[in-house]
Amino acid sequence: MTRFTVVIPTRNRPMEFDRALRSVLAQAGPRFEVIAIIDGATEADLAAYRQLDAAADPRVRLHPLPPRAAGHGPSFSRNTGAALACGEYLAFLDDDDLWDDPQHLQRCDTSLRASASAVDLYLSDQQAVFHDGRQPSEALWIRGAERFACGPADAAGSRPIDADALLKLPSFAHLNCSIYRRSFFDELGGLDESLRYEEDRDIFLRAIDAADGILYNPIVVARHHIPNRQGADNASTMVGALEKKLYQLRIFDKAILGARSASIRRYAQRAKGYELKHIAQILAQAGRIGDALFYMKESLMISFSLKALAWTLWLALRALTGHARHESTSPA
Repeated sequence: MTRFTVVIPTRNRPMEFDRALRSVLAQAGPRFEVIAIIDGATEADLAAYRQLDAAADPRVRLHPLPPRAAGHGPSFSRNTGAALACGEYLAFLDDDDLWDDPQHLQRCDTSLRASASAVDLYLSDQQAVFHDGRQPSEALWIRGAERFACGPADAAGSRPIDADALLKLPSFAHLNCSIYRRSFFDELGGLDESLRYEEDRDIFLRAIDAADGILYNPIVVARHHIPNRQGADNASTMVGALEKKLYQLRIFDKAILGARSASIRRYAQRAKGYELKHIAQILAQAGRIGDALFYMKESLMISFSLKALAWTLWLALRALTGHARHESTSPA
């Protein structure tokens, strides 16, 4: 039986995909397959995908989706790969990222077999790299989660962990280093296909809310290439700043309304308050003072602080004086 299915969604990036695929094929240990979902590539790029030497490996299946102007989106592509999977567990890798650790799947398999109870979700970590090779100085994702683990490490270094512990960390687990029991992924309904930004945060929150067993291994297994903000060939930078905020608000509203865990609901409320404040800042910078005031008042209702109150009052004064000036200069 196939132990793991690795899903790689890709769109018009055959060379980057080839590097990502080779990093997966270098994995040692248990039997695995790779399903590459080619999201509506051009004819030239589709031909390039099919000519890749690595794609000739019998463990690899290429599945082209019908062409579509903006593609079908990363969630649809990953869900398609999951639906085609034969593996007991699902792993994911972005086409412009790499798995650096050839023991990643072997280590996961060792921990899964050693666990006394079923494991729904296995998490590890990755290193971020800017397009010029620099690395961020701050901790990203769930680095340091072992400090909040719920038990001792197994022979592979994995520890049990729960939602409350994971919510103490600065961010969430990236899909590059998240491995789901396939039946659990199906129970979650897969990724939300209406989201084209931070869909991985959404499924992370839903997963840690519903999982019966979660393991965390602190070893860095992947290299994540932070998108060049001046580029336009990645899912993150193609979406405008305010549109990204709309996706984030939807994610947090879903968690507030649907999470079983009170900790997750509180986390989502705080996060929503922060994003509302950020929307207000973006609107204020664009000169939309009245709209900025609306969102800042919404944020203040969720997360009160004297600093936020002061800025809300300043926006209110700006909106009032601006309205008064407009009336004084309007024709009678």
